[in-house]
Formats: sequence, C-alpha cells, structure tokens
Amino acid sequence: MITKKNIQAILIVLTTALLYWILPWAIKLMTNEALDYPFTYYSSINNQFIQTVFDGKETKRVDLKGREYNQDEYDSIVPMFNYRQLMQDGRLPDTIKGVAINPKQIQLNQFFFRCTPRNYNSRSVNLYPMYESMSGRVSLESPDDLFSIDHRIRFYEAETNKLKQDKSRLFQTAMEKRGFQFPVQWIAGNPSARKPYDEGWFMLDADAQLFQVKMVNGKPFVKNTKAGEKIDIVWMKTIETANHRLYGFVFDRQQNVYFLSDVNYELVKLPIDSFDLKKDRMLIMANLFYWNVTVTRPHQRDLYILDNNNLNRVDEHTEFHEPNQWEKIQPWIFPCYIELKSYHSTYIFPRFIGWSAKALLTNGLAVILIIGLLWWRKKQRFSLIQLAYIILTGVIGAIAVWCFKEKQQETKNIIQLK
Repeated sequence: MITKKNIQAILIVLTTALLYWILPWAIKLMTNEALDYPFTYYSSINNQFIQTVFDGKETKRVDLKGREYNQDEYDSIVPMFNYRQLMQDGRLPDTIKGVAINPKQIQLNQFFFRCTPRNYNSRSVNLYPMYESMSGRVSLESPDDLFSIDHRIRFYEAETNKLKQDKSRLFQTAMEKRGFQFPVQWIAGNPSARKPYDEGWFMLDADAQLFQVKMVNGKPFVKNTKAGEKIDIVWMKTIETANHRLYGFVFDRQQNVYFLSDVNYELVKLPIDSFDLKKDRMLIMANLFYWNVTVTRPHQRDLYILDNNNLNRVDEHTEFHEPNQWEKIQPWIFPCYIELKSYHSTYIFPRFIGWSAKALLTNGLAVILIIGLLWWRKKQRFSLIQLAYIILTGVIGAIAVWCFKEKQQETKNIIQLK
C-alpha cells in the first residue's frame, strides 16, 4: 500500500541520488583542469625523448635535459616522424645508424596503434562483413551479405535479410572440421572496406582457442592460431600494417600484451609493465628503428622505447600527474559519487565511483554536528530509520532528510494556522 511516508522515503532517496550526481558534477566543472601530457617522441639521432610543450604562449620543443630546439632542429632529430618535411626540404639523411634511408622503407615500418578502455568496454552489433581476401582488386569490395555468429554462423542478404543457407552451412561445416567450439565468446576485426587488405576475423571459441576465419576465393579459410594454448586470452584488437608483420595485439588475464605475428601466429610479448584494459590507454607509434609505446594510467604516464627488430626495451621514462583540485577535494567530502558517463565506456548508466574511507570519517563527524545543531535549535527529532539513513549516506543524506522534514513541518504549521 502506497502511503505518504512511503512517498516521502522515495523522494528522500531520489533527492540523495540526484545530489550525489549533481554536486560532484558542479564541483568538477568549477575546478576543471585539463590533464594534458606533452607529446613525446624518441629521437633516433641522439637517442633522447623529445617533448612538444605548450606553455600557454608558445610551443617549445625540449629534451628531458632541458635543451630547447627550434622547428628545423626538431625536424632533424626526429626524422622518422617528420620525414615528409625533411624530404620536401631536401634534408632527409641518406643513412641513420648505418641503415640506408628511403621513404618506402620508412612507410613499410611505420604504424600507429591505439587502445582505450572504451574499445574494450564497447560492444558491437552482431552483424559483420566477410570480405573476399584474395579478390585481386586494389581496394576491397563490400559484400552483399553480412554474418552473425553465436551458437552458429549465419549469413544474411543485406537487402532482404534472407538467410543464405548454403553459405552459412559451408562456413559452419568448415569451422567445425577445424575444431571450432561454439558458442563464440567474442570476435575481433576491422569491418571497414577502406583498410589496405583483409585478414578476416579472429574469434575466441568456447574452449578459449583463438581462430582466424576469412574467405579466400569464395571458400572459408579457418585456422587455429594455437595462441589460446599458450596464454589465457582476454581480448584482441587487430591492425593492418604496411609490412604485414602482425595481425594485431592480444591481451591476457595477467595484464600482459603480445603481438600476434604473421609468421606461424607467433606470440611476441611486449616488455612493458602490466596493462589494465579497463583503466589504461595505450598508443604505439612504430618506425624503422623504434616502437614508441605510451601507456597512460590513472595517475601516471609510462613511455617505453622498444627496438624495432627484436622488441628489446632500450629506454623508458615515467611522468606523474599532480592531482587536480577535484581529486584533492573528493576523498574528504564524498564517500562516493555518481556518474552517468565515463571515459572508459560508451554506455550511459549510473556508476558509483570514488569510494573513500576519509570521506566516511569527515561525513560522520559532520552528521553528528548537524544533528546536534538541529536538535538544539529547532528541537527536531529524527527516527531511528532516518538516523541510520543519514549515517549511511553522510551529509548529502542529511540534507535530503532535513529538506523533507522542513517541508513536513511547514505543512503542519499551515494546517494549524487555518
């Protein structure tokens, strides 16, 4: 039965939730300080980290020792990043570190890879294109069908949504013969037709085995990479590189990162510290000599320089970020707070984050003070349920309870006057 007290209790809970969302949002908005690490690239000329820093007035290019470089000097010491400008100026070196330099070699070894929590936490619609990997054409042609996969693989005509039974049966049989165990756990690949070539899709089956599935000359190509026998795979993100050196990057439950080589699907572990798919961001800028691997964590950024040939770590650098005003305030004021959006996900829903024991202590002291003042000044009394709710939700809960007690008291006074 819905009573006046039940409605009041619901309103108090809703008010508390709104305050736990609106107040932190407003404080963060007023104390907003953008976290912006400087762009950093490793020089293949003097073997140093070179940073591009904007101080609010001008852009400076400095190394970690504090030496400043002008634009032309900067272009010269990071030739792998600015090779097009050096070519235009006629300043591209003939050799670097004893290696002959030409634009084709630079382009073959250059790639950019980015991985964010949003990539991992997002989910795609279960409809994917299966391109012809050996079409003989310069560009990929979009197929007239799409496939979905769960307990089976099914192909549907894009225009009519009609099930293509023969093609579905062909791929289903080929996958089962190769040992693929349904249902599929997840699928990784690039659905765009604008990629330079196609390597199909990588799928983790029910037995945690990673398979490559693609279409070659109209027929299914299915192969177990055997990667699942070596590591406990969590996720994979694919990439197309000019030299076809790798299929993509694989992440395991121990927070290690590997790249899946195009040579017998060999797993090559990156010599970096642990990588948390749910919180950390990764950027890889590879060139003829080094891989610039940047891992941005919640409170620091780690830079790793890996040799392009053997992926040994040759240098590293760590930068810490100073807590902004919100990060200093929140642990003392809010035991937790609510966010609807997150940089780590594309989904919108209430999230309780920022749990803090310090705030529980300060809120407890504040609640005792508030209740004491209200009791002394207005002789207001709280029920045991209200006191328990205030202790649980802190100052914000006390504000919500107080607001509705005030409204209740005002109503009583009006009735008495009448």
